[in-house]
Amino acid sequence: MDSLASLQPEYEVVIVGGRPAGASLAARLGAQGVSTLVIDKATFPSLPSVPSCGVLYPQTTALLDELEIDEQDYCGDDLRIRRFVMQISGAFHSVFPMVQAHGRDYLCGIDRARFDAAVRGTLDRQPTVAVSDGVSFTDLVRDDDGQVTGVRILDAEGEPRTIRARAVIGADGRFSTVARKAGARVLEDYADRTSTAHFASWEDVAPFDDDPQPSLCVYTTMRGIDVLFFPTGGGRVFVCTHQRSDRVRQVDDPLEFYLRTIERVPEAWRRLQGAKRNDDLVGLRRVGNRLLEPGGPGWALVGDAIHHKDPVDGQGIYDALLGSKILAEELQPWRKGKRGWDEMVARYDRRFRDGTHGMFMATMGRLRRELYDEPPTLVIHTLLRWMLTDDEYRQQFLGFLCRTVPPDRWLTPGLMGRTALRGMLRDMRRVFRRSGAA
Repeated sequence: MDSLASLQPEYEVVIVGGRPAGASLAARLGAQGVSTLVIDKATFPSLPSVPSCGVLYPQTTALLDELEIDEQDYCGDDLRIRRFVMQISGAFHSVFPMVQAHGRDYLCGIDRARFDAAVRGTLDRQPTVAVSDGVSFTDLVRDDDGQVTGVRILDAEGEPRTIRARAVIGADGRFSTVARKAGARVLEDYADRTSTAHFASWEDVAPFDDDPQPSLCVYTTMRGIDVLFFPTGGGRVFVCTHQRSDRVRQVDDPLEFYLRTIERVPEAWRRLQGAKRNDDLVGLRRVGNRLLEPGGPGWALVGDAIHHKDPVDGQGIYDALLGSKILAEELQPWRKGKRGWDEMVARYDRRFRDGTHGMFMATMGRLRRELYDEPPTLVIHTLLRWMLTDDEYRQQFLGFLCRTVPPDRWLTPGLMGRTALRGMLRDMRRVFRRSGAA
């Protein structure tokens, strides 16, 4: 890490925010030889301040491969997840065997502090990239025409400083100060489908069953509450509560609220008897689902700063890495004078939407179905059970999450019809077998 005193007065690009979006963008710009500064108010290693899915899908690890990050630096052999378990509380469970996707047949469980440090570690290989932590961004610098030309910052001692730049990139998360200072417009906002999420790390958590392999487990009541278990290494498990936010009025004691929520899901609560919580609780009262404009004169946004949604789909890190890749590619011809800034922003916007908006809308649909719709008990024990225990449905669902099945093509009427028919036939065969045995 570079000290604030050693920083240059000007860089080609200043990136505000040094977690996966900002660090991966800096790594790609560094590989192009771009003079880049990354600043972050946090110090590392550390956890992000908002809830985050504790798993990487294969399309995400493929992007990390491009950055030459060794998988062992963030996902050891004991964190390769080949089993996804869905437990409908009080009804049934289904085990989804992992599909082959992007050269892998497993998901990666991660500890975010370790993972973020691994991504930032790539910057040590880039001599044109400077990194300074514990630095607060306070404002954008503009010229008389309104063009952003730099940033104002405060160091850990509160000393102000101005750094000039040809471009300023906001990679500072879903509550981006860069977006606010730039006046970035909200283009899409699904405020009617928000969740409340809390997570903490636990150890000595009881396994789901006798199978020793690590499993991603989702427990759902189908009444607006989910509890998720993510293995995170060293015998630890992230346990996340996820519920519809319109039923959460006020949380005076977040820890008590978190524990009471888990207790409402008996199958999840039983796994924590005798377990120990390791760290402080991280939570968010209302997890927003928004898309902001991508940039303006001299500034652009990436990662959660431009596009953030509910962590239920586990796609946030992928979206951040994909956006950083696209932005790095589009900045290159702009830097060389082959395209203007406005054209660069428009191309970045179009490509980013092409790569992420389908999943964004699919996630909005999942939030409605999985948290806000409350199917009758009869439907849970018939249609829902037929779907979740059907081999084709399970493969299509994991293909959708792994981006091998387009998000607008996986949950088709044909798939729904076939799963219902096969489910009815299975039930009928069971009835006939029991009748014959009697």
